[in-house]
Amino acid sequence: MAVKQTRWSISVLFIAMLALFVRCDSLGDDEVITDRDVTVTLYVSAETGSQVGLVGVAMPCMLVKESGQTEWNPWAFEAIKGFTYEKGFEYELLVTKTIYANPPADGSSYDYVLIREVSKTLPDTPQ
Repeated sequence: MAVKQTRWSISVLFIAMLALFVRCDSLGDDEVITDRDVTVTLYVSAETGSQVGLVGVAMPCMLVKESGQTEWNPWAFEAIKGFTYEKGFEYELLVTKTIYANPPADGSSYDYVLIREVSKTLPDTPQ
């Protein structure tokens, strides 16, 4: 009786392992997770903010929000490749946002590259 049960258990285990290997092998190239590029609009504030750097010191930065966001986020001045920030101006930017499938442990999940500067304006001043 025990021999029959052992053979049955080994058979079930073998079939389960075979199914697992077949499933892993059946992953096609279309199922591989890859980096993705999307075009987004970013808004950059005329005001600057600050963010704490790696050494614990507050560093000046630009304030940015993506279309649809309500909160300004602190970004390093060099965070958007091809864009040069000038304090005192509000910007609307069209950028390519790369979303990394496997970002580095010590890096960002996103990369931003300027496509074009849609607008650069002086903010309205209260009278």
